Amino acid sequence: MKRIHFVVCALILGLSLFSCSSCRKIPGGGNGSTTTIEKGDNLANITYQLNVYSFADSDGDGWGDLKGVTQHLDYFESLGVSSLWLSPIQACGSYHGYDVSDYSAINPKLGTEADFKDLIDKAKAKGIDIYMDYVLNHSGDQNPWFRQACADPSGPYRNYYVFSEDPNADMRAGKVDNFAGATSTRMGTWHPLSGGVSGRLHFKWDYSARTVTVTRTEEAAQKPNTEATRWLYYGDNVLAGLYQTSADVFEITVDFNSSWGFLLRTSATSWEGGTKWGGNGKGLTLGTPYAVNNSNPQDITFAGGGYYFASFDRSMPDLNYGPYDKVAESPAFKDLAASADKWINLGVGGLRLDAVVWIYQEQTAANVAFLKAWYDRCNTAYKARGGAGDLYMVGEAWCDNAEQMAPYYQGLPSNFNFYYYWTLKDRINRGKGDDFARTVSYFRGLFRQNRADFIDAIKLTNHDEDRAASDLGRDVNKEKLAAAVLLTSPGKPFVYQGEELGYWGTKSHGDEYIRTPMKWTRSGNVPAAALGGKVDNAMLSPEISVEAQTADPASILNVYRKFAEARNTYKALASGEIAEVSSNNAAVALWKMAADGQTVLVAHNFSDKVVSVSPAGISELSKDAILVSNGAVNVNGSSFTLAPYASAVFAQ
Repeated sequence: MKRIHFVVCALILGLSLFSCSSCRKIPGGGNGSTTTIEKGDNLANITYQLNVYSFADSDGDGWGDLKGVTQHLDYFESLGVSSLWLSPIQACGSYHGYDVSDYSAINPKLGTEADFKDLIDKAKAKGIDIYMDYVLNHSGDQNPWFRQACADPSGPYRNYYVFSEDPNADMRAGKVDNFAGATSTRMGTWHPLSGGVSGRLHFKWDYSARTVTVTRTEEAAQKPNTEATRWLYYGDNVLAGLYQTSADVFEITVDFNSSWGFLLRTSATSWEGGTKWGGNGKGLTLGTPYAVNNSNPQDITFAGGGYYFASFDRSMPDLNYGPYDKVAESPAFKDLAASADKWINLGVGGLRLDAVVWIYQEQTAANVAFLKAWYDRCNTAYKARGGAGDLYMVGEAWCDNAEQMAPYYQGLPSNFNFYYYWTLKDRINRGKGDDFARTVSYFRGLFRQNRADFIDAIKLTNHDEDRAASDLGRDVNKEKLAAAVLLTSPGKPFVYQGEELGYWGTKSHGDEYIRTPMKWTRSGNVPAAALGGKVDNAMLSPEISVEAQTADPASILNVYRKFAEARNTYKALASGEIAEVSSNNAAVALWKMAADGQTVLVAHNFSDKVVSVSPAGISELSKDAILVSNGAVNVNGSSFTLAPYASAVFAQ
């Protein structure tokens, strides 16, 4: 039986534990000694995920930008952050940036390369690393590689993407390299190409015969009919009214150019009720009547065009890396790696890899082989430029369960632990905490079997998930509890923009509602231009702002700050291993964390009732705790009470 000795932390007194911007003083193992840990040398330190476009606007144009991030480095320091994960900042076609058009250029809406370098340097001076979001599964369809691949089937870029003349046959035969032998796909679509047909074309739609005939012509192109009842739809949302030339025949001559083909329409404003007419998946031959339908219409393409594959939207064609056992020889791999070299040499300290399970269509062995080759290649570049230790790299290996994800640690040093949050959300909403530490230990055991030095990237939610506050019923006490659990758990915590302010939102009306702009001051504007008006302004009240919550000692923001400071003060919290302690109460999660001779006891009440906790193996308790959230801790001999959804941390 052990007696736990408790000390009053400087946090309770409102004192700063930071002696400088690049180091922390860590209390020793009960002997009064301290240990200096350089900020950034511990990969269990806290990362902040931010959407640059909606974080902070430095020039008043409504778009968040890189300069805005630089201007708020003190904010990250106040959160104890040692690294920033930036949403994609490369040139792209969308607001969110996951459709990259140039991997070696900065999106001009976000700033310049000089702005990015300034951010890297000024963050580094504060002990903060910058992580880039890297999209390897696909590029954008505006990328010159893809445009050239479509325009020149025999050109050098055709093999950069996944093309097929007959996708079903090629999949059955196992000929699609990026399916790694799979004969079907769980997610994604083969999209038809136009076949490279462009120029002056005449379209004749025989409505009664349900056919369309397309021919080349030297006749003059016609302006669209402004009084049309039938339309030709093609290219980038071009809607050309057809001319009625007989009872059921409609025609027009246009200068045609379309990367995807065309459709026919009987409504200029709606796609509903059978108003869209298309083909049957086969290519149209010039001069030959082609059958169309409105029951299962597909894009009408020209014979010989073939198809390209996209796991996500058609605007994001999948990249092709060839056979996975020779991936490093792939031209696409080499060009992507060269682009990463540029940013690593500029000073980037890590990469977050998007959608890694889809690179080889959920084929784990193939994906792992790719990721190992990618990591080794990038880490070599990082070391060559003088980087300290190893490059940090974390994968979005979003699998159904932890058992499926664990092998991804054979390819990468770190992966997001979605199962951590799913477990935490479930247990808080059920008021059950007694198996939480055991479940976390189970996850970590799985990961350790695949990589001894794994870095468990734990999180609540991110830019692709409904907000934690919404998941927890917008109960601020539950939100504070979730924050406290995250920052007292083993691993590398990620905090998502606005989570520390209690932002809520769901994807039901669009992803924009979970990518809400930061509200910095009670009365100031927010950088909302990128989101196209899809912002919950009712949520962005003055009291949810950083300004208001900084002034409120009981705010969720200050819970994040206090627990982050405790984590960055006690090495046992920052890098300790979890050991379950029986709490003798089903609502309570109780565990120890230990590192370098230092031990802390962590207690969380997952219920809405006051609970009594009697830790197994401890005979006597002191009356003081390092840190408390959501109510006082009352100690009585070998037990203590916790208020509803309360948390406490004690030092041994």
